Amino acid sequence: MGLMVTLRKRMTIVLWALLLLFLLSMSVGGLVGGANIIDQIAGRVDPSRVIARINDQDISPDYFNNLVNQQINQAKENGQTVNDALYERVRNSAWTNLVQEVLVSAEIKKLGLGATDEEIIYHLRENPPEFLRSNPTFHTDGNFDSEKYLLALSSPQGDEWTPIENWMRTSYIPNLKLTQYLNENVLVTADDIKDDFVKKNVKYTIDAIHVTYDKAPKADIEPSDNELTDEYNASLSDFEHDELRNLSFVSWKKSPSSQDSLNNTYLVADIMDRAKAGEDFSSLANEYTQDPSNQEKGGDLGWFGKGQMVKPFEDAAFKAKKGSIIGPIESRFGSHIINVRDKRKEKGKDQILASHILLKVEASPTTLSGLRRVATLFSYDAQDSGFTTVANSNDLAIISQENVEQSSSRIRAIGSMRSGVRYAFNNKVGSVSDVLENDQFYAVFHVDSLIEEGHKSFTSVKSQLLNKVKKEKQKSASRDIIDGLAIELNASEQSLITLIEKQKMFDSVKDESKTINEGFTSIGRSNFITGALLNSVEGKIVGPVETNRGWAIIHVKAIASIDSTEFEVQRESLANGLQTKKQNQYLQNWLDELKDNAEIVDNRNYFY
Repeated sequence: MGLMVTLRKRMTIVLWALLLLFLLSMSVGGLVGGANIIDQIAGRVDPSRVIARINDQDISPDYFNNLVNQQINQAKENGQTVNDALYERVRNSAWTNLVQEVLVSAEIKKLGLGATDEEIIYHLRENPPEFLRSNPTFHTDGNFDSEKYLLALSSPQGDEWTPIENWMRTSYIPNLKLTQYLNENVLVTADDIKDDFVKKNVKYTIDAIHVTYDKAPKADIEPSDNELTDEYNASLSDFEHDELRNLSFVSWKKSPSSQDSLNNTYLVADIMDRAKAGEDFSSLANEYTQDPSNQEKGGDLGWFGKGQMVKPFEDAAFKAKKGSIIGPIESRFGSHIINVRDKRKEKGKDQILASHILLKVEASPTTLSGLRRVATLFSYDAQDSGFTTVANSNDLAIISQENVEQSSSRIRAIGSMRSGVRYAFNNKVGSVSDVLENDQFYAVFHVDSLIEEGHKSFTSVKSQLLNKVKKEKQKSASRDIIDGLAIELNASEQSLITLIEKQKMFDSVKDESKTINEGFTSIGRSNFITGALLNSVEGKIVGPVETNRGWAIIHVKAIASIDSTEFEVQRESLANGLQTKKQNQYLQNWLDELKDNAEIVDNRNYFY
């Protein structure tokens, strides 16, 4: 009958609003049927049935698509424009979350971190999850009312609490236990708290000389061909690649035509006339506005003050009289028709209550159809007569992209177009695609060449090698300079400030008082500087110390005393902040280790 049977017999409140939340939070089990027997014996993963395998867990395409669609629907509700770029981001986010969820669930099972009936009852009664505490059903005067909540909990009817029970058993409590288990390995010491206080509150007064990497003599940092070759050979493992493609394409932007612009002008004028003639503005907004944030809301923008809207919109709205309809107002978003419904002062500042209708000049179906027709004719001709020949005869710019990976999605100049990459990997060299498209372009692709699995050529990574070797040589040469200055300083009686005055070509800090966390002029902040200053003694010189841009010698002229009273005031909050920071870092390291040790097969390339 289940542990909640006694409670359910007495239930008086229905929590249907909560059900969806928990159904979306259920565990990963049962994601696909297993691969066929031959695939299992051969150790293969059938990409037609399995979009991913994470250790021994198969993930079905349908399951993954459901995860993606949940996020897309949420984005729609938040007023985001759904396009190819959003789908790309969401798929990557869903993938990251999925991998983490599967790995964490497996670890929870391995550690035996299940939930008992007693634990579920305890948390429901004594420590309800935040979503229950924040539910208005259980509030009185805007605050969580434990008596109201416990009354509802002890007076159930039906099975409305079942999803909550299941979620707490399969997800909430096991994950809570896992967090507690991991946090046992995190320790914040008294020294940690003291150092954190010092970094935030104690002023250090310093002089410093800073030799930045760019001060190294150019003759000393220019890499030779032999050095680049040596670096290439030493870094071959960094340049390994799977099979690659070189491709080229021509494209047509989905731009509105002059007729589209003219039609938009006519539409704006017509809506303005209808609104001023008394037609219901909310109905017009629901029908015509292209603002996704308030579609189906009558164009309502609510109350707003100055600085909250784009300037042309704001200027026009605040100049307009209450009750007026003005427009069109042009902004980077399009043409606005504004209904200024009310005005007021709030805490001495002007505010406006307004609705608007946003109209954008967009390519019409007729325009898009014409562009697609042109692109289609090009594709047919290019397949018959040659891609380059037809492109040149039509004065079309050919754009090339080399070393394209199978997992790539972005194409030069036209953004995300996964279909172009898939075409290149699914067709032979020399083939010409049909018309492909994304949100902004039509394109026709040509597969130029295939690069076998192996190492990227020296030529293709030469610029990368050049930057790497040059940076290493800059670092070494600037270190030699600072070491020479340190020797000069130690061998003489001169002060650091005297050396600074002699060596004016280098950056310097003079008599500057700041906390470590504030960072000093030029030298900024780095872990090395933090460590050096925390361990320094007033009046001493420290260094050379590595910075983010070079090397520094620092004279610690004065260290302010610790305000013991203020330290005691901050001690608890500092400890809590450090605990949270360390816990988050430990968790992230733990997750990274799980991923590094996992066997993950990613078949998304076969589907998108």
